[in-house]
Amino acid sequence: MNIAPDAPDENDEDVVLTREEPAGDSGFIKFYGLYWRKDLIEWNARELLGQPGGWMGKGKVAANFDRRKLQMNFWGQKGVYVLYDDSLHPVYAGQAGLTRRDSAGGQAIGDRLNMHRQGVYRNGWSLFSWFGFMEVDKFNLKTEKDEARRLSPRWEFKAQGESNLNLLLASFEAILIEGFAPRFNARGGDLKKAVLVNQFEN
Repeated sequence: MNIAPDAPDENDEDVVLTREEPAGDSGFIKFYGLYWRKDLIEWNARELLGQPGGWMGKGKVAANFDRRKLQMNFWGQKGVYVLYDDSLHPVYAGQAGLTRRDSAGGQAIGDRLNMHRQGVYRNGWSLFSWFGFMEVDKFNLKTEKDEARRLSPRWEFKAQGESNLNLLLASFEAILIEGFAPRFNARGGDLKKAVLVNQFEN
């Protein structure tokens, strides 16, 4: 993932965070975090704080940048996630954001993780990885308003082609469940319309 701010002039005091447009298809994953620790999350504050790689700029900008200023809240992201035990064995895979009849807009990744933190398997996992499908608008590091936007970003799903968020969430969750076979996933992945191919044994 290639994320970088606009290159400022030497006299420019503002650093604007924006994402470079890739040469080809950027894929559906917009942000992701690997092996985050459950015990470092401020659950009551509803914050999954992280520092997006590459947003500190290059050269003089990067050297002089105070990284403590860049804390972005990913609680409201939507996508898929994996829970691991202390040995990094995957124990659960799930989705966050699937819209059902009883859930307008679906739950966010932070909400789903918080449910697992209090659920029956709460002592069975200590780390998690997450993969978000939602994009965020650019903001400016220097202003108080934009600092608030980093902690309460407006997430937006930008569809590519005929895709939709529900289809992506269900498909990616099914891939994770079927690929890892986490022991806390009671049911298999939702691959209703896919054809299972058994390996040929001579």
